[in-house]
Amino acid sequence: MIKDGDVSVALSYLEGKAGNDPMFLFKISYRSYFQCFGDVLAFDTTYKKNKYNIPLVIFSGCNHHSQTTIFGCALLADETTETYTWVLETFLDAIHNKYPRSVVTDGDGVMREAIKQVFPDASHHLSAWHLHKNACENVKLTQ
Repeated sequence: MIKDGDVSVALSYLEGKAGNDPMFLFKISYRSYFQCFGDVLAFDTTYKKNKYNIPLVIFSGCNHHSQTTIFGCALLADETTETYTWVLETFLDAIHNKYPRSVVTDGDGVMREAIKQVFPDASHHLSAWHLHKNACENVKLTQ
């Protein structure tokens, strides 16, 4: 649960950073990064990793130096198809309707449904980490 004052503290921190450095919010231009490197979009949600136990969505990709590039993030109230659809539509609006060619996720069915609705022409792939994890759990050597 978000406590009284938590949002105010976060906003004060960001406003302080912007007050000290007027270019703070513009140093990394996620829109231009997505225009260059957004053909493949990694759509990942962390679960129960923050003190509020709410999902954090991170939109990322890979640049021409093979470095992870963050395009955006969002805190979600829940993990329903409607919420994932909303966050994808909001992200799409923020990046001026440039659709990714491929979306990489952990294979979650609710995410998959939202991706089909918002990015109908994008191919959906399971991340290499999740492929490896699934293979290790499900492929056994026989005697």
